[in-house]
Amino acid sequence: MLNLPGAGGAGVKVDVAEGQATAAAVGGIVADMKETIGVIQKHAANTTPTWQGKAGAAFDGTHTDWNKEANTLNELLDQIKAQMTNGFAGYEDQDSAAAGHFGV
Repeated sequence: MLNLPGAGGAGVKVDVAEGQATAAAVGGIVADMKETIGVIQKHAANTTPTWQGKAGAAFDGTHTDWNKEANTLNELLDQIKAQMTNGFAGYEDQDSAAAGHFGV
């Protein structure tokens, strides 16, 4: 069955304004998360040079591993924000253009 209103389906329904609002909210959360990660990175980096001995060396290794993961997380957060934002950008224009091909 086709997902079209006249073919027994509900059709595709997108609340663009709600999608854009959600994308903006997620963008704010992403910014907050990245800020928190940055604060942790800064404080952990400040600890590394002052900590001596075996525990300091162990912490340095853990910090290096964590920093790599934090950088990966930051990249993923940027992707989430971009995909949500770009997913709704111009949607109404694209939808209208597509409908025009069907005489709607």
